[in-house]
Amino acid sequence: MYVHKDNIETKIGGNYNGLEEKLRAFEEKNYFPMREKVECIDFSRGLTAFDKATEILNIYWEELHKFAIKYKIKSQSKFESTFLEEISCYLFHNIDEIKNGNLSIFNKGIYAGIKIKEDLTIDVIKKDVDFCIGKKINVTIDKQTPVSLIIPAVSVEVKTYLDATMFGEIKSSSKTLKSSTPNSRAYVLMGYKNIADEHILAAKQDSTLDEMFVLQAKEGDPIDSKTLYEYYKEVKKAISSLVNQVKIVVPGRLLNKSE
Repeated sequence: MYVHKDNIETKIGGNYNGLEEKLRAFEEKNYFPMREKVECIDFSRGLTAFDKATEILNIYWEELHKFAIKYKIKSQSKFESTFLEEISCYLFHNIDEIKNGNLSIFNKGIYAGIKIKEDLTIDVIKKDVDFCIGKKINVTIDKQTPVSLIIPAVSVEVKTYLDATMFGEIKSSSKTLKSSTPNSRAYVLMGYKNIADEHILAAKQDSTLDEMFVLQAKEGDPIDSKTLYEYYKEVKKAISSLVNQVKIVVPGRLLNKSE
């Protein structure tokens, strides 16, 4: 669940660039205190809670970036990008639907459909995503060995920045997941936008993505607390609407509820 922690500790275990002790010290001095402070915040309290959280997150992000620059840690190693992925865990690990065990947090092996193999047995298609809230179930298909399926309620692709190539890949991946689980929601959470506005405007006509959230005005800017709060509310609303599905009442409007 804590992909940033795992990234740091993998580097410690492998003595990445000879930085074992420095990474261990960074984890103890910076990472663990940051996470403890953020996870103690009651996010249901609204924007004030997010102002407090983003202040802590931004301080850590700056220290993380300084450390990466100082010790020449390559971006391909995902030392910094996994931090953005992990933020969603801080926000949602304590929501009721997860605390009561009905839903869980995942990032690997998400259900994306089934296919018939050459021997006419059924194969389950799975995809990895950056963050997913879903439900794990065990199923038996045509007397084959039981398999575990992770059915997504919400899937989120997280990017340090978004360019046109990444955007195309995200839309394709999200379309696959939503085709397999029609009532799931798909989102993008990014640091900053590096894509022409025309691509975003075109996406509004496409039902593949439910929403996209940009946390920074530009590269190097701090995380915006209001945007992070909007992201939290959107995901919470998606989970709530899944659990408490609205009953269709006639006569009346069928698709969009009146205000």
